[in-house]
Amino acid sequence: MRTDDVLASLTGYDLPARSITLNEPMPNLSSPSEFAGKTVVVTGASDGIGKAAVRAYVAAGASVVMIGRNEAKTAAAARSIMSEVGAVSGTAGDQRAITWEIADLSRQEAVHDVADRLLARLPRIDVLANNAGAMFLDREVTPDGFERTFALNHLSYFTLTLRLLAPLVAASRPGAPARVLSVSSRAHENANPSLDDLQLERRFGGWKQYANSKLYNIWFTRALARRCDPSRVVTHALHPGVVSTRFATNNGRMGRLLRRVMDVVSVTPSQGADTLVWLSSAPEALEGSGDYWVKRRRVSPSRTARDDARAEQLWTTTSRLTGLDADQIIRNTMAHAVA
Repeated sequence: MRTDDVLASLTGYDLPARSITLNEPMPNLSSPSEFAGKTVVVTGASDGIGKAAVRAYVAAGASVVMIGRNEAKTAAAARSIMSEVGAVSGTAGDQRAITWEIADLSRQEAVHDVADRLLARLPRIDVLANNAGAMFLDREVTPDGFERTFALNHLSYFTLTLRLLAPLVAASRPGAPARVLSVSSRAHENANPSLDDLQLERRFGGWKQYANSKLYNIWFTRALARRCDPSRVVTHALHPGVVSTRFATNNGRMGRLLRRVMDVVSVTPSQGADTLVWLSSAPEALEGSGDYWVKRRRVSPSRTARDDARAEQLWTTTSRLTGLDADQIIRNTMAHAVA
């Protein structure tokens, strides 16, 4: 893995292009009351894009549930945001309130546990922001037997979304469907996986698997959109840009080197969160479902990402791996909403 190749695939620029203006300030993320009365769930919320998105949602009046892996870090992030924007630690549903849940989303058991806790206290969810993600340069296997990048970056999106589909549908009202937003990456353009080796058991590469997982985010988004009534739920994927976070630093010396190279052209976490937060309320997001967005613009993803036959294969395989009858869950939830 060459760091300049990784950087070029994320940004679309060759490494020497240091004069590009990626650090220009972006517009305000939302108006002071844009999310008043709405409940938003954000994964990967203790740092980076997730933390910046939580700050923007709460500042605009939302009640936000943060999901993080580390309890001390997540609680500290929540308190920092509350102090900054004047929010409170209160009951989910209160305006400008923050609560948090702790879960290692690379483990399916933990995904189900946090979903159970959320279902017990959230009758409605207006926005689900699937943001948690990481890259593991060495192959690691979760207690479930899944390769860790695949488990965290793809399986958690799939399982959490399906488990929370009922309160998402319950939040919809005429002209205002709930929104499921998944943070993908331009890295998906480098992916062309073998569907008979989703976990790269034959020949593992950390960057290769990360790129594959970001492709799976788009395939999942497109497949979900085909199954959900867009008057109830719309779903989109997005590229946040190369963001100045702790991404990749969990990989020792190589990860820290990659992080320093990426920081040459990184944008701030708030800038990286801009499209995510904007899609959470923008009327433009209701003009379709299953799309891919970059800098608030609907763009065409790679040819491979538009291969809906392979997306359907992934959907079927993921349903089997997670033990979820995904199609039946969606049919039952949509039918109950109509009834």
